[in-house]
Amino acid sequence: MKEVIDSRFLIEHLYSDKAEVKHKTSKRLRELIRRKEGLLPTIVICEIVRIVCEKLGKEVAETCYLSLIGSGLQIKDLDQNIAKRAGLLKCQHSNVPVGDCIIASTAMANQARVLSDDPHYDVMKGVKRCWI
Repeated sequence: MKEVIDSRFLIEHLYSDKAEVKHKTSKRLRELIRRKEGLLPTIVICEIVRIVCEKLGKEVAETCYLSLIGSGLQIKDLDQNIAKRAGLLKCQHSNVPVGDCIIASTAMANQARVLSDDPHYDVMKGVKRCWI
């Protein structure tokens, strides 16, 4: 099944100090890329580049961006239908960040589940979530 990668998954992958977590996230990414089932929304690219830039600087953020783009994950743009559905989700769930609504909408549009430990996805009807 296709999986939409959430920022929280990539943060764990990049910054976890637990070897077991790094091993699991690396294995999951390799499998998703091999099976061509890993989807990466552009909003996640934005969030990860910002976080890496804040922590390690612009040059490292640029390298991270290039790694994400060249990773073999399918990049999913925010199109008009995903934007509309995300806006409706945000209207129904005012406490959920708009980025999570975009990620959830991307998953719905692609019949995929969200790869995240974020409980925000559990309150949105029609969104399935999984974790490592």
